[in-house]
Amino acid sequence: MAHPAADIFRQAARLLKEDPRREGNVVRIEAGCRVVVGGDIHGNGKALARIVSFCGRKSSRPTRLVLQEIIHGPPDPQTGLDRSVELLLRAARLKINSPEEVLFVMGNHDLAQVGGVEIAKDGCGACNGFTTGLEAAYGEDAPGVLEAVGEMLRSFPLAAVCPNGAFIAHSVPSPGRMAAAGTEVLGRPYVDEDFHRGGPAYEWTWGRGQTTEQLDTLAAELAVELFVLGHRHVESGCEVIAPRAVVLASDHQHGRIACFASEAVVTAEAICRASIPVGGIE
Repeated sequence: MAHPAADIFRQAARLLKEDPRREGNVVRIEAGCRVVVGGDIHGNGKALARIVSFCGRKSSRPTRLVLQEIIHGPPDPQTGLDRSVELLLRAARLKINSPEEVLFVMGNHDLAQVGGVEIAKDGCGACNGFTTGLEAAYGEDAPGVLEAVGEMLRSFPLAAVCPNGAFIAHSVPSPGRMAAAGTEVLGRPYVDEDFHRGGPAYEWTWGRGQTTEQLDTLAAELAVELFVLGHRHVESGCEVIAPRAVVLASDHQHGRIACFASEAVVTAEAICRASIPVGGIE
């Protein structure tokens, strides 16, 4: 019999893959919604709890919460282990309880965990640390739980797109890798090669150094207006990196989230000005 946690991860994965709003690896968010976008979480349980609390506040609109990079947190002060699998389980339960409201986009740490590409973080291997923490938590059931975690991580789409043209993703390819990445992967199911170094999903989650010219060209190709991204350590929690792009981080004391109406015209500057400090959420 599978461990209950494995069942939860698999159920969340099934909901993500079968979302009727999903087209390939893009989820189309509906008009008339309040969109809340979190930056990288990386095992910060307090940040996730506050973001969820914010989404629970009364609103005249249905909420669509977009989460990214839950896993690969700092070592627990008492055990020295990465316990971010517990946070991923909490996020999976959120998806099961509110399947329309809770969305995810794939990050490079998610891809690394399923694709076997180790990431050095604070002098240690983040993937190995996650697996070690999971094994400590689940003992003899760990292999089955780890497999189910992989199913959930592989089910994450690359982007969520709003009617106002906001393209929410962890990143977009680096300028020099745009030709290798292409845009085909956005419109079709994943294949294993997508997750390997140099594969399309790899390039879409690892990209850095985007330029204004590249983002303008990509926006025209995708018929979008604005990129709402993560993947960078932004000390202020929210930063405009180009006229069409804003970056969020939610995993530190100055972390922020974005909140906007799904059909309202927005700019990078406006999103940054209206971003909400995670630490100020009760």
